Amino acid sequence: MNKMAKGAIATGVGVILLVGGGGTLATWNQASNVSMGEVVSGDLNLEPGAGVWTNAAGTEIPVISQYKVVPGDALTYTQPLNVSLKGDLMAAKLTVALPDSYAQYAEYGTVSATTLTKAGSAEVLPEILKPANAGKVNASTTFTFNVDTPDRIGTNASADLGEISYKLEQQAPASTLQP
Repeated sequence: MNKMAKGAIATGVGVILLVGGGGTLATWNQASNVSMGEVVSGDLNLEPGAGVWTNAAGTEIPVISQYKVVPGDALTYTQPLNVSLKGDLMAAKLTVALPDSYAQYAEYGTVSATTLTKAGSAEVLPEILKPANAGKVNASTTFTFNVDTPDRIGTNASADLGEISYKLEQQAPASTLQP
């Protein structure tokens, strides 16, 4: 046999083994487009209005930097906010963010949790807001200075409360928190 014949036989045997020996040259498949619909994301937004400071007596403080706080006093900051919450499982929590300069006074006073009420009413809103709670709300946070501050500690000191801000943070849907 010549070399060409041997090569042809070897090639033929290789093809027979490939096809008949379990190898496949093609598989069946089918793809089809389906109409699953469009997903649209929700939204979370916070727009502040002009806030107001009041003291322990309930008197409005027009310029906070000119007010002289004393031990036992309580300053309340009330901020009107327009809260936007859109999403079927949207939930958000509003918190107060204190400036770094307030940290030095932490041992002499306390900061209350922020209370939220519907604007124009006394209805207190839950800690975790949902779209049904969105709209115009009032956020109030109270800074109480300890009445038992000893000696003259903290006299003639200052803290820039003008840098206080509110933060609206989405809370994970309950279904994503479970194991």
